[in-house]
Amino acid sequence: MQTPKKALLPLLLCLLAASPAAAAPPASAPPPLGRDSLTPASSGGAPAVDRALARLSQHRRLLMVAAHPDDEDTRLLTLVSRGLGGEAAYLSLSRGDGGQNLIGPEVGPGLGLLRSRELQAARGIDGARQYFTRAYDFGFTSSLDETLRRWPQEALIEDALRVARRFRPQVLVAVFPSSAQAGHGQHWVSALTADELYRLAGDPASGAGLRQEGLEPWPIEAFYRVAFFRPEEATTRVPLTLVDPFLGRSMLQIALESRSQHRCQDMGQEQPLGDMDELLQWQAGAPGAAPPDDVFAGIDTRLRAIAASIADKALRERAEAGLDQVAALAAETRSRLVPSALGAAAPPLGRIVLRLRELEAMVAAESSAAALIVEKRIIAEEAYATAAGLQAEALTDRETVVPGEKLSVRSQLWNAGELPLAAIEIGLAGPGFALAGQALPPAGSGFFATKVTDERQLEVAVAADAPLSLPYFRRRPLDGDLYDWRDVPAEVRGEPFEPPPLRLRFSAELGGVPITLEREAVYRYRDQARGEVRRPLRVLPALEVLLERGLWLWPLEGQRETKLHVELRANGGAPIAGELQVAVPAGWPAPPPIPFELPANVRRRDFELELAPPPGLAAGRATVEVAAVAAGQSFRQQLALIDYSHIRPVAEPRPSRLEISAIDLQLPRLRRLGYVRGASDQIPELLRELALPVELLGAATLAGGDLSVYDAIVIGPRAYEVDPALVAANGRLLDYAKAGGLVVVQYQQYQYVRGKYPPLPLEIKQPHDRVTDENSAWRLLAPEHPAFGTPNRIGDADWTGWVQERGLYFGNSWDPAWQPLLALKDPHGEEKNGALLVADYGKGRYVYTGLAFFRQLPAGVPGAWRLFMNLLALRPQP
Repeated sequence: MQTPKKALLPLLLCLLAASPAAAAPPASAPPPLGRDSLTPASSGGAPAVDRALARLSQHRRLLMVAAHPDDEDTRLLTLVSRGLGGEAAYLSLSRGDGGQNLIGPEVGPGLGLLRSRELQAARGIDGARQYFTRAYDFGFTSSLDETLRRWPQEALIEDALRVARRFRPQVLVAVFPSSAQAGHGQHWVSALTADELYRLAGDPASGAGLRQEGLEPWPIEAFYRVAFFRPEEATTRVPLTLVDPFLGRSMLQIALESRSQHRCQDMGQEQPLGDMDELLQWQAGAPGAAPPDDVFAGIDTRLRAIAASIADKALRERAEAGLDQVAALAAETRSRLVPSALGAAAPPLGRIVLRLRELEAMVAAESSAAALIVEKRIIAEEAYATAAGLQAEALTDRETVVPGEKLSVRSQLWNAGELPLAAIEIGLAGPGFALAGQALPPAGSGFFATKVTDERQLEVAVAADAPLSLPYFRRRPLDGDLYDWRDVPAEVRGEPFEPPPLRLRFSAELGGVPITLEREAVYRYRDQARGEVRRPLRVLPALEVLLERGLWLWPLEGQRETKLHVELRANGGAPIAGELQVAVPAGWPAPPPIPFELPANVRRRDFELELAPPPGLAAGRATVEVAAVAAGQSFRQQLALIDYSHIRPVAEPRPSRLEISAIDLQLPRLRRLGYVRGASDQIPELLRELALPVELLGAATLAGGDLSVYDAIVIGPRAYEVDPALVAANGRLLDYAKAGGLVVVQYQQYQYVRGKYPPLPLEIKQPHDRVTDENSAWRLLAPEHPAFGTPNRIGDADWTGWVQERGLYFGNSWDPAWQPLLALKDPHGEEKNGALLVADYGKGRYVYTGLAFFRQLPAGVPGAWRLFMNLLALRPQP
């Protein structure tokens, strides 16, 4: 075995910052074959080569459309991409920002980032691609009118057309019906969008602006709808009986593993053995009648179909003949593929690469055909390198870098096979990165080598204006309920995220065949327990300004000065000095600027800013903004990292801004308040800001502590799902209430009533009762109940300013001992009385409420705070 030392490796590399001569990947590049840049290096081996050969021998492309992450039918996506050797993609109108979160604190835009990453994780398993429109999920609604009012249909259609003309599917599948049966206004709109997409995708008169992005009309040949809602109307039953020969698992099992990546939406699935059919309903296009078991029936799925859009007959026939040769060679090579002799697949794959390059040049003027051939060529080059035993990767010397700094990147090119390698170029890809002043040897020395590893240390300069690592759709404020991506490059719009900040492109001749491999530059380190750990490179600002909170509740009674904790975090290696400035609302005393200095060996510094309200502060909202001014720049945000084991980390930009909600709020008299934290629950910390005596109840206290010392115990949203100790201690909780205590249970899902955890019979209908209009009508069923009078008198003003919704998972039927206190009603909906239920239980009192306090309290909604304080005061007096 040859030692990989540079002295033994006289390969001559020309290291160029410019793009290589080979064509760049198309905007919609195929997913990697067996590679994940955040796992230890691997080419993917025989499974990757097999899947590539399947893709190179045919032409199948399917696009699925629905509204949210976790709406997609992973079974069909898996079957097409993993079982049939095709290309599948899922277009989600939104990023799921309006949902709940079972695994962490993220809500709103942060939840949208998490769910987008979960979709990417799912696609990494089922092999499909992921796209989005710019729609921001404003929450559940049963109204089609509200959805179309908040999501302009012309924007959705434009974004969907962009995806279709970039991905170029033959088959379109809508998940939901175009009717109220979809059950959700956003689901319904996704179905309408799919209907229009099928009609307009090939229409030259539609999407005129997309031609400026190089996207030509693309007719979709067949349109289906998932028959989940009406299985009796299914026209197509696609069997999911295929078994992956390398994994030994069925398409169904792989699909369920993919679905299980939606962890924040409690979508974990078992992976059973056995058969299952995918049920579809044909809508339009090929085959014009109901095919029994093939979603591609009536469609030309031969590789030569790629050339069908070429108008020139002679050119089309030459391209078809060349594609026939590629398909035949790929099919024959796949039939002879043997993992123990993987190198035998390299020569025919090399011929496929050369033929595809010829075809690419031949049809260069035909944008649609050329883009599809480029895609096949990229697949072939990766498979050729894998079969030949060639691997490449790029490793950085650290995880984060600041604009204006330099970065060391180690390139590795390992030729473990028998084919000779002539390394020609290593280029950088990524805006704001360039090689830093190296004297480089010229290319083309003609030296060839096998069985070697070439390593090079590249010094890379990061431009002062290099873009930060934050999501492209979060660089500007929302435009209503749409993400604003006006300044985003056309090829990035609709993608899950922008490309990694830095990639290396290895252009070489392998066995005389030119290939280009692109690898993300990542940071690798050794963890003593876990072994190799990889992290994506991130470009951070020189300074981040972190506030301890984003909302401050300021009761008008007992106004007082307070201190705001601010942390400055320096991300670069150089010393930095400047001034901390605070902008306060009109009339507020402004804190003086504070000079700061962070030497090279000090990366963090804390400050406390005194804030005092003006005399006679009135109820309302106010904003305090904090900025660090240094080196001629103003730093006004932090990039909070969302980081879970099942996703790639992603930064959520948070402004250095404090919202103050001044509220006419009377607090209940409590000595000790127990709280069981729920899912995505920020309420305990907010209660502490009001100086309420909150104690989080852990497993030990719930199991054996003295609960009688608490004036009230609050159960957080969905706590019965996420806290096994609460489930086990439910009997003790009921005993506490029966003995005179107060239990306030915020919204729970079906596990709560199925487990019979309430003290009295209570049912939640499925689908559950909810009121989604945050401005909906309300009516007090018991106006004199203390819930509406002590210590805060609840009136009309308390029902204004709510966010996203009134509530969810209302009680639907209950024991007569429960007293309903509140009636709510969506426009055009039925009045629902189960949002706030109170029962006297023994000597105490028990409350169940589906009101969305988990949204309203962190948003500082005054009426919600006043009502919540009243609920905490409901303990009967002895």
